[in-house]
Amino acid sequence: MANAAERIKAISEKWFITEPLLFLTLVSHKLLENAGTYSIRCGQGRIEYNPLWAAERNDIRLEEALKAELVRILLRHPYRKSPSNDAEISYIASNIVLNEHYSFPELKFCSKDFWNDAGHRKKSFEFYYREYALIKRLDDSGGEEGGGVMAVSDEEMRGAATDRRGARDDVLENAALWGAALWGNDEFINEKLNEIVRQAEQNAFWGRLPGALIEEIRAAQKPELDWRAVLSGFRRTVIAEKKVPTRFKPSRRWGFMYMGQKYAFTTRILAGIDVSGSIEKEDISLFYSCVNRFFRYGIEALDAVQFDSELKTEPLPLKKARLSIVIHGRGGTNYQPLIDYFSDNAAHYDGLIIFTDGFAAVPTVPPRAARKLLWICNGKENYFSNHEWMEKLGRCCYIMPGGG
Repeated sequence: MANAAERIKAISEKWFITEPLLFLTLVSHKLLENAGTYSIRCGQGRIEYNPLWAAERNDIRLEEALKAELVRILLRHPYRKSPSNDAEISYIASNIVLNEHYSFPELKFCSKDFWNDAGHRKKSFEFYYREYALIKRLDDSGGEEGGGVMAVSDEEMRGAATDRRGARDDVLENAALWGAALWGNDEFINEKLNEIVRQAEQNAFWGRLPGALIEEIRAAQKPELDWRAVLSGFRRTVIAEKKVPTRFKPSRRWGFMYMGQKYAFTTRILAGIDVSGSIEKEDISLFYSCVNRFFRYGIEALDAVQFDSELKTEPLPLKKARLSIVIHGRGGTNYQPLIDYFSDNAAHYDGLIIFTDGFAAVPTVPPRAARKLLWICNGKENYFSNHEWMEKLGRCCYIMPGGG
């Protein structure tokens, strides 16, 4: 028999034709063997599976188990802000959702394991998380929670307590340890999944997934990364330290009993423009326009300097720099001279914005400078390729032609 990697490759090749949405989701994650994994799990941009577990399953069962993890990913269960840090509750709530909308043979837990009424069928992840958390509290307390909402539970819930414990005990410990161990909010992965679902919408790439499950996947769509919000947040960071008290402006809360605040209008920002060969003149013009729009108020000066492997121009006020865009350079890219210039002039500049494609050696950034650094990529794909290292050295976002 072929090994697990070869079998999964064969499954993916079949999905390329029959299940394009699942195929695109699979190739968006790293597929890794992990002998320490109980069975199969996902999160942090990867799917891990135990090769011995895979060997015990025929091709049909392996395909269904892999499909379950991909649907879980498309529903964003591993990449959402969890209601709490309880991995057990998150994992079981996720399994219930999957079984309610598809019924995966490999997955334990569905709503009828815990609730007998129809009102608990085909609900959301958040609903099952909340409801199962109540059950877990009741079971753990033996049905005695004195005075709270759970002190009065219905007879169906109490009568099924033994069955619930039996269903939980089978995989509960492992679920808590490994099932959701990789889960955590990740806006980068969410944005990749947004793009995959958009492709499915445009090209009808839904494959053989049932309609109710497709609607759940649509509902799980995360809003696209908002570069305007990122710029606004960065702007607040660099000008927040420049507020000064004044007797001439009343406090919003206490009136003239206390001093109000005003901006000193002394904040200065340096904008570094990557002029290597992959940056188009139209991209630079768009950058000038977007940045100038967001930093018009509360900023004393916004200077722009071009760079590739070195600084190519002296800093110029942004308004003057954008009047006639003359690109100097077009060589390779090196961020370090720009970072060093900003650090050496820390007394003169309060923030640094770097407009680039992101393809260069990762620079060394002093910790105090990182909080004052914003990376803006010229396009979504360049952002996808470089956001991980950029987010360790400041904030980052991307802008598209047309400002999108």
